Amino acid sequence: MSNERSTDQFVRDMLREIGFPRPWEQSCSDAPAYIYAALEGASKSGGSGRGKPEFVIESGDFIVVLEDKPRFEESVAFDEAGNVDLAPMARVKFALNGAVHYAKAFAGKTDKQVFAIGVAGSESHYSMKVAFVAPRAEPKLLEDLETLTNFAPENIDEYHRVAVLGQLPREEREVREVRKVAGVLHEGMRNYASLENENKATLVSAILLALKYRPELLDDLTGDQRNGYRDGDKVYTAAKEFLESPEADLGPKQKIGIMLDRFSFIRRHVLLNARNKDLGKTPLRHFTEILDHEVFEVVSDPSYTAFDVLGNFYGEFVKYGGSDGNSLGIVLTPHHITDLMAELIDVNSDDVVLDPTAGSGAFLVAAMRRMFTDAMTRYGSDSGTLDERLDEIKRFQLHGVELQDKLFAVGTTNMILRGDGKANFQRHNFFDVTRDDFFPYNPERPGRLERFTKVLMNPPYSQSKDKTTRHLSELSFIERALSQLDVRGRLAAIVPQSAMVGKTKEDKALKAKIMKHHTLDAVLTMNPDTFHGVGTHVVVALFTAGVPHPASKKTTFIDFKDDGYKVRQHVGLVDDGRAADRRKHLLEVVKDGVPDDTAFVVRSEVSATDEWQHSYFYFNDQPPSYEDFYATVADYVTWQVDTHTHGRGDLITPVAAEAEVEEGVDA
Repeated sequence: MSNERSTDQFVRDMLREIGFPRPWEQSCSDAPAYIYAALEGASKSGGSGRGKPEFVIESGDFIVVLEDKPRFEESVAFDEAGNVDLAPMARVKFALNGAVHYAKAFAGKTDKQVFAIGVAGSESHYSMKVAFVAPRAEPKLLEDLETLTNFAPENIDEYHRVAVLGQLPREEREVREVRKVAGVLHEGMRNYASLENENKATLVSAILLALKYRPELLDDLTGDQRNGYRDGDKVYTAAKEFLESPEADLGPKQKIGIMLDRFSFIRRHVLLNARNKDLGKTPLRHFTEILDHEVFEVVSDPSYTAFDVLGNFYGEFVKYGGSDGNSLGIVLTPHHITDLMAELIDVNSDDVVLDPTAGSGAFLVAAMRRMFTDAMTRYGSDSGTLDERLDEIKRFQLHGVELQDKLFAVGTTNMILRGDGKANFQRHNFFDVTRDDFFPYNPERPGRLERFTKVLMNPPYSQSKDKTTRHLSELSFIERALSQLDVRGRLAAIVPQSAMVGKTKEDKALKAKIMKHHTLDAVLTMNPDTFHGVGTHVVVALFTAGVPHPASKKTTFIDFKDDGYKVRQHVGLVDDGRAADRRKHLLEVVKDGVPDDTAFVVRSEVSATDEWQHSYFYFNDQPPSYEDFYATVADYVTWQVDTHTHGRGDLITPVAAEAEVEEGVDA
C-alpha cells in the first residue's frame, strides 16, 4: 500500500518532468512574498494558523497548488449540493478538497487565477482531480488528468483557454478555418462552375501547384479569351511547367502524365473559363484568389502542424457532395491520429517510410514533419550536413502507393507543397508492386536507403466482401506491408475492430501467418468517434517485422477510447483540453511500460485464435471499495425481497429442491 511520502515523491517526479525540479513545499518560506503571505490564516484544519500545501508552483500567469493523499479513495468528497466539500474535515482528509481550499485563499488574496490539483493513490493506481478557481468565483471542476503536462509553462495558457473557457484548441481553430474555406469553395464550384465532385480537389491541387511555380499568376488570370489562351490554359501550363521543372524533380514521366491527365479538364471547362457576371471575373480566378489568400501558406509551410489540408479539402468536398465517401473504402485519417501513429513507432530521420495505401498523403506528411524535426535536432548546428540530410529525406526516404487517380493527384500535390517534390509517390496496386518499383537503381542513393524501416497505413475498409475479394481484407494489407519491411522494422496500422477478430477462415489463416513471421506488439482500441460521421470503430495495431511472435511475449492491449477528443455540435471532433495529457500517458504506458489499471492496459500472451483487442483480455483487478461492496449486497437483498414479494421465491429457493431435502430427512 502506498504511503503519503511515496505519493509526495511521485508528484515531485511529475513536477520535475514539466520543468519544476524545486516546487515550493509546505510552509512555502522560499516562495515569493505574496504567496507566503496568502497562506497566513489559511490552515485547512480550520484554525488560524498558516496553511501548508504540499506543493505550489507559478506557471505562466497562473498559480498551481497540489495536495496528495496515499489512498485512491481519498481523492475528493462532495457536499449535499454536489460541490467540492470545503468543511475542515473534508479539506484535511481529501486531496482535491484541500487543494481547492488553498486555491481559494490564493485567488482571494493575490487576485490571480489558480488551478487546484488533488492526487490520490500510488504511481500504479492513482486519481488526479483538477479544479479551477478564479477570484470572486466558485471553483470549477474540470476533467480528470493523468499527468501534469497541461501545467507546463508552454501549455498552461492553451489548457486554460480550452478546458476552462471552452474555446477551440489552436490546431482545431486552424482546421476550422480551412474547412470554412472548403465550404466556400464548394459553394462557388457548384454555383459558378457546376463542377463534378471528383474534380473539386483536383482543381485545388492544380491551382496550388501553379501558384507555387508562379506566385504572380493571379495577375494573368484576366478572363480575356481573344487570343485563345484562357485562364484554364494559364493555370494548367503553370502546373505543367512546375511538374516538369528541375525544381520539382518529380520522377518518372508516367507520374507527371497521370497528374496532367487529371488536370486537363481545367483547360476546356466552359464555366470555369467564362467571365461570370456576378463575380466580374472568371470562377477560376475567383477560386485562385481564395486559395492564394487563405490556404497557400498553411498548406506549403512545413512549420505548420501535421494537419492534412488537401486531404481535408477532399473529405469536405465529398461530404458536401452528399456522398459518404466510403463506397471504395476511403476513410481519411485525422491528423492527430497520423501524428500519434508516427510517434508510436518512433519515426526518425534515419527511417525509410512507406504508406502502401497513401490516399492524400497524410501519413507521409506526418512522417516527414517528424523526420525533419529529428534531423534539425541532430544536425542543426551544422547547416551543410543538415541540408544534405533534409535532401536525402525528401528524395529517398518517403514512399507512397495509391491506386486511385484522384487521390494520387491530391497526395502527390500534398507532398510537393510540403517541401517534398521528389517524393516517391506511385500510382499502383500495392499487391502488384515489387521491390524494384520501390528502389530502382540509383547510384546517388546510399545503400542504407534500399529498404523500408517503418510503415504507416490506413488500408481501405470493407473491401473483403466475398471469396473473390478475400485478398483485399485489412489483414491482407498488413501482412503484405510487413513482408516489405526490413527485419525489426515497425508497422502501425489503423483498421476496424473487426479486423482484429478474424471472423473468416482466410483472416484466421492470415493472423496465424503474421504471428509465424512477425510480432504483434500492441493494439489500441480508439475513440469510437475517431472517424466521426463514418461510424467505423477502429484500433491501432503495432507490429515488429521479421521476428516470429514469441509464445511468452506479453502483448500490450490498451483501451484508449478516452483520448481527450470529443464531438462538439456543429464543429466535429475536437480536443477537450486533455488530449496532450492523455497522449503523454498513453506513450508512457506503451513505450516505457508504465503500469496502470487493467481498465486501461492489459499485457498478455496472445495467440492467433484470440481476438486482438483490449476487451477480449480485460479483467477488473482492483479490489472493490467498501462502498461498492455495500451497494452490491444492498442490491442483492433488494432483489431477493422483491422476488419473494411477487410470489417468485422459487427462483431463489426452488420448491423441488426443498421437497427433495425434506424427503431425505424423512428417510
